[in-house]
Amino acid sequence: MVLSRMEGSAPLELSQLFRAHDLANREAAWEKLIDRHTRLLMAVARSFGGDHDSVMERYSYILEKLRDAEFRRLRSYDAAAGASFPTWLTVTARHLCLDLHRARYGRARREHGSDDSAAVRAVRRALSDLTEGDTSPDSIPDPATESVDASAMRGNLDYCLRDALAQLTPRQRLIITLRFEDDLPASRIARIIGLPTPFHVYRQLSAVLTQMRAMLQARGIDGPDG
Repeated sequence: MVLSRMEGSAPLELSQLFRAHDLANREAAWEKLIDRHTRLLMAVARSFGGDHDSVMERYSYILEKLRDAEFRRLRSYDAAAGASFPTWLTVTARHLCLDLHRARYGRARREHGSDDSAAVRAVRRALSDLTEGDTSPDSIPDPATESVDASAMRGNLDYCLRDALAQLTPRQRLIITLRFEDDLPASRIARIIGLPTPFHVYRQLSAVLTQMRAMLQARGIDGPDG
């Protein structure tokens, strides 16, 4: 049962929401839940840019979708999966904002036909900053001019990077996504995920990138250029 998996790990308001047997108690629990997490949801809505009306439209859309089908999305939260509720809610809200953007403007075209290629390229460039020696982002060859062998090596590297990303915790993947895919400054990331200062964001990013580099080295890849 979903509720039993959340006991002791999710906000009290979430448990109260699902336990409510009448409309009045359910609405009261919903209001408490949203009041507690409005700052987080607004931070996610602002992270996509735009004016006040655009931000409020995203915020309203998030609330609408969280209420859909008797709170279906909220009921899918599973504390046993390893993510805290605020982290899960941040990821869910971000996906909803992306859904709204795609519904209005269409899905952005990605290079090389891969939805995650932009994120993989960004992480590869970030990892290059950790290398010792002369390797730099500018030294990574252009896929349009590289040889077949180099292209195959790049494909293997990207596969390993995607695998390494999949092994991160939900919170680690969220930090990577906000920094390198959404290109948010550390100060805004700190507000979204509840870290005290931008310094804490940089420290966690450094730890995650070091962990990913160790994963690549364990597979025989010495650097972000393969």
